[in-house]
Amino acid sequence: MDLRTIGIAVFIVSILLTVVFYIWLKLLTRKAERDGTQEIIRSYEQLAGTNKQKWKRKVYQFFQDSYVMLLRVPLIRRYVLKIRKRLQAIHAYDEYTMRRETIKIVFSTISIICVVVIVLIFVNQDFTFIFMVLLAALVVNGMLIDAFVLRVEDRLLIQLRDLLKDVRHNYHQNGMIEEAVHDSAETSSNEAALHAKKIHEVLTSNNSEEKLELYYESAPNRFLKGFAGMSFLVQEYGDKIVKEGSLYLNNLNKLAEEINLEILKRRKLNFLFKGLTAIAVFPILFTKPIENWASNQFPLMGEFYTSKMGFLTKLIIFAIVLGSYVLLKKMQDQQEGTYVSKTRKNPWELHLLKVPGVKWIVDRLTPARRTGEYFKISRLLKDANARNSIEWHYLHRFLLCLIVFVGVLISFSTMHYIAIHNVMTAPTNNSNLFGKMSIEELQNANQLTDFDSNIIYQVKGVNNEQLHDAVVQLVKQDETAFFNETLLNTTTIRILSKIQDINAEYLKWWELLISIVFGGIAYQVPLWILLFQKKMRAMDMQNETDQFHTIVAMLCEIDRMSVEVILEWMERFSNIFKDPLHKCVQNYESGAEKALEQVKLDAPFIPLVRIIERLQLSIDRIPIKQAFDDLETERKFYFDQRKQSYEEMIDAKAGWGRMIGFAPMYAVIFLYLVIPLIYMSFTQIGVYYEQINKL
Repeated sequence: MDLRTIGIAVFIVSILLTVVFYIWLKLLTRKAERDGTQEIIRSYEQLAGTNKQKWKRKVYQFFQDSYVMLLRVPLIRRYVLKIRKRLQAIHAYDEYTMRRETIKIVFSTISIICVVVIVLIFVNQDFTFIFMVLLAALVVNGMLIDAFVLRVEDRLLIQLRDLLKDVRHNYHQNGMIEEAVHDSAETSSNEAALHAKKIHEVLTSNNSEEKLELYYESAPNRFLKGFAGMSFLVQEYGDKIVKEGSLYLNNLNKLAEEINLEILKRRKLNFLFKGLTAIAVFPILFTKPIENWASNQFPLMGEFYTSKMGFLTKLIIFAIVLGSYVLLKKMQDQQEGTYVSKTRKNPWELHLLKVPGVKWIVDRLTPARRTGEYFKISRLLKDANARNSIEWHYLHRFLLCLIVFVGVLISFSTMHYIAIHNVMTAPTNNSNLFGKMSIEELQNANQLTDFDSNIIYQVKGVNNEQLHDAVVQLVKQDETAFFNETLLNTTTIRILSKIQDINAEYLKWWELLISIVFGGIAYQVPLWILLFQKKMRAMDMQNETDQFHTIVAMLCEIDRMSVEVILEWMERFSNIFKDPLHKCVQNYESGAEKALEQVKLDAPFIPLVRIIERLQLSIDRIPIKQAFDDLETERKFYFDQRKQSYEEMIDAKAGWGRMIGFAPMYAVIFLYLVIPLIYMSFTQIGVYYEQINKL
């Protein structure tokens, strides 16, 4: 009994025992309910605590101990801290909860990855397949972390929506914003309550502005930032009754609309993409069963799967599966509006540029200063929020180009090695029969292969002119071939054909050209990523501008409000536009008009430019309130525009998602089975036709 059979048997027995144990437990529970024992147990549990509660406490304590222990393991420590950092904003004010949630995600991701990798390796022990699985595990691990964190973010959004309802209700009751936030925090769910308590601390602190800026750095989404900002403004300047009623409650309603729109968008995307990720990954599990079935039914297919074309097909299928998985997860990504400025403490680029020769190459690739190309790339890096210098950008492009170029060359070299290995080791079918060989025929074929390989090794290094004679002399050493002229000629031709096949397996010029082409494509990938990030950042810019609209709408209702104060508040609540606004505030006293004009040059985002232009009018021409009299109409337009763009985006993603999700299945069916089967069929027909012509 082999290892696979034992594993399957153990798995089936485990499932059966689990089912039997579950049924037995249910029967005992029902019996206890009938004879009244269950009521006695429940009354005791109310006094002493239930076993479930005790078990839960033990599990939570295990999580805490595991967190401390894993932080002592060098490799896993970085992994744990990476996940903790992702959850830091959501659980920043409850260390116990944050450790628990972090370790839950660590255990979940590692368990899922290990189980999937073990099952896949158990199904297929091929070295190439194992390498592909391990490489895919690295990518899938990051995707799983994103999925778990996004689930927590979705839960926080729903809780935040309910929190705003409670704040609105409590504000109606007592008319005090800090009391409304405090009372709402007491009745809200865990994650939202933590943030509400922190916002309450900001509102009641002696250093409210400092506390608000600290909270702004850690808030996980723009909605909490907007809620904190609006609440602080009401606390600072007081609420005001406008045409629509309370200014604060009116803005709370608009914020709730934004949250509802975001929740609906996420739910639609999750519904449309549900199951597509599994459909994209599962086909890789069927490559080995398809290979075994096709090899048993059509022996020539076995030759294809072990050939260099089979290796290339596996690489293509794996690339399609991996690419489809990554694209689907990126299409499900909900990260717009979560811009965070990142600065690395010890960047690897600095160390790499110190390597002799690397800086010289990067300097040759980087365009000269004061050229159009240099300005274009610098602007793109700024627009995409890539905190890299232009030198680092070209270093990334060079490294990716080099890695892909070498990787493709290694793939071609591996294909040549596989072809040579098959010539030297594959059973030699000398009878030109079709179908599966018997055990005796297989033994004879392996003996022929060993005989041929031995001669090929002996004639290695012999020049082409003497090769034929050398092969004949070595074949004649076999007594059977020595006395059989036909067998001698057949064997000689077969060995010479194998030598010719081996000599043909070398790195061709066109393979080098293909490697260069792929390297060139890889060289452009970082540039394409920057263009994509620029597009994604436009969403963040629009979200931040909407926040500015809310702030300005509240501030312009306050009497004796100045342009400088509005700019200070915009800077305080900004993230993406923080640098140009900070520069504007610093230079405002030197010349207001010039400082505002510089913002338009540093951040040429049209919605922001319109706000700046209105502030310019408010300096000495018209009152601030009059300059922003159509702000409500503009806000409504941008909201409707974003709502429509979300619907169009979801429809487009749904169409592309279905196509990408089923691409691996089509690739496995056609590239791994149908097309090779058709090709081998035509090859067999050609051999049949050749045999018939020889009759």
